[in-house]
Amino acid sequence: MSTGSRYVVALGIGLSVGLMAGTAGAQGMIGPSLDDAKKALTAAEEAAVEMGVGLSCAIVDSRGALVALTRMDSARYFTADVAIGKARASATFGAPSGGLTRMGTLGLDKVIEGGEMLFLQGAVPIMQDGQPLGALGCSGAAAQQDEDAANAGVAAMQ
Repeated sequence: MSTGSRYVVALGIGLSVGLMAGTAGAQGMIGPSLDDAKKALTAAEEAAVEMGVGLSCAIVDSRGALVALTRMDSARYFTADVAIGKARASATFGAPSGGLTRMGTLGLDKVIEGGEMLFLQGAVPIMQDGQPLGALGCSGAAAQQDEDAANAGVAAMQ
């Protein structure tokens, strides 16, 4: 398969997943509750403290709208925007943001509504009944530490 064909296939898959996420939202699955988001953010922060890092973590709904955000005192100012961008990518495609890095080369973040997406490791989807309900993204440490904190947060919601 040529590189151009791969991009067309990836674009089609990405748009299909994005449309499915929009359909799920239309069926009433809009996103995690604020209470669940607070639990997840607390767990992600606890994981960051255990790792000795300062993070910003963001939870978005299935369309990428911000539900909740936290920035630890030791996290750099820009990490909040990065966490939101990672979470939006993960929520849109229903997959960990680290696995979507090739999607970033397609420019999908420019054409899919919901705000800027960052195809960098550190966000994981929040799933309900096999559909993406949203995502939790973290930023401020090494990519794997960001993702580990995000996983800890999502696990606290289950």
